[in-house]
Amino acid sequence: PRALGQELYDLVIDHLQLVEYDYFDLEYVNKDGHTFWLDHLKPLHKQITAHKEYLYTFAVKFYTPHPNLLEDEFTRYLFALQVRKDLQTGRLTCSESTAALLAAFIVQVVQHASTL
Repeated sequence: PRALGQELYDLVIDHLQLVEYDYFDLEYVNKDGHTFWLDHLKPLHKQITAHKEYLYTFAVKFYTPHPNLLEDEFTRYLFALQVRKDLQTGRLTCSESTAALLAAFIVQVVQHASTL
């Protein structure tokens, strides 16, 4: 109950065995419906007070302008899933030409991941 945000973050990163973890974080929705990033220095119970059950979402926090420079295959896969979700939900908006490039990136990464 008194665990810090960093402790939960570390557990998630360890569970996923994520190498390039600096791009990711956990987010949550408060009682007013606003999304916030996990504060690693605050206790978890002080960050979410409106619910008995807490739901954190693992998500990309920092996008790289050059996803081809990501070293880890799993990191690229998680990026692709996040970009696809953000495009589908309207959280990420872009021109049609950029959307086409992103779609090609997503297809390439997801297809490659399915062969592993």
